[in-house]
Amino acid sequence: MPPVDPEIQSMLDALTAARTDPPARVTLEESRGIYREQYVEMSRGPDGQVAEEIPALPGAAADVTLTLYRPASASGPLPLILYLHGGGFVLGDAKAYAKQSARIAENCNAIVAFLDYRRAPEHPFPAALDDTLLAARWLTDNAAAIGADAGRFALMGDSAGGNLAIAAMFHFRAEKHFKTVTLLYPVTDFRPYAGLADHSRSDQEYATGYYLERPAMEYFGRSYLGTETALAADPRVSPLAAVDVSGLPPVAIYGGEYDLLRDQGRDFADRLKAADNIVRYRCFDGIIHNFMQQAGISKASDEAFRIVCQETKTALA
Repeated sequence: MPPVDPEIQSMLDALTAARTDPPARVTLEESRGIYREQYVEMSRGPDGQVAEEIPALPGAAADVTLTLYRPASASGPLPLILYLHGGGFVLGDAKAYAKQSARIAENCNAIVAFLDYRRAPEHPFPAALDDTLLAARWLTDNAAAIGADAGRFALMGDSAGGNLAIAAMFHFRAEKHFKTVTLLYPVTDFRPYAGLADHSRSDQEYATGYYLERPAMEYFGRSYLGTETALAADPRVSPLAAVDVSGLPPVAIYGGEYDLLRDQGRDFADRLKAADNIVRYRCFDGIIHNFMQQAGISKASDEAFRIVCQETKTALA
């Protein structure tokens, strides 16, 4: 097995050295600020100009926004990507992902619609999913008005956002809105973190020391589901618990070798393949969870970023 990419290992060593014992107490807002700061610092932005626009999203809660990223040099109706961010349903926002969103728009030659959905614990399940479904409907109905091609509409989500993308894919299965779905190191099963199922091999081997850690997943689960731990078995929360996974759009799933969620992504890909869906699964050697974020500090992560964008662009052609 290849070792962890040296540039990633340097980042992990720095994070380990910065830890305090006992751990420093930080508020929720401080945690969100740290996540935003680290995300911006590690991300790589676009090479050219990318325009930003925040349209009104009728029916959305006051703190829900949709930011459109459009390559300034592009013309004509463009493919459309609804991007759903990670952060365990607790962290992450448009400011954290601004550089990454603009670069995805540039690399895919598409309009990226980044959704700032309501976050837990203030807004537990199903608030984030409700916001996702609302945004997907609005984008489908208003694609032409924003210069997009509704026939080339993709979902893209990372980690918790990948979980939301899967739930939206299930929800709109009959309508066939999406030409393709790109899942980046998705959460496909919360049951192990609620004590309702066994942990996977990757969950055991990479539980600590590889950026995303098992205690964080347990915290995210408590924040998203509250005291209703039985909700972890709901297919909208744990897609691997779904009985019927047939009739879905083409799906591409990407994982990192040293990610505790690695096996969840692979297992979900296997479930989709067994149900005769079109599925591509790829696990990148030597890298970890959130590799799209780390494109600015790791050549290996940057190469994975480029591959994800190129393959998504091809799927939307």
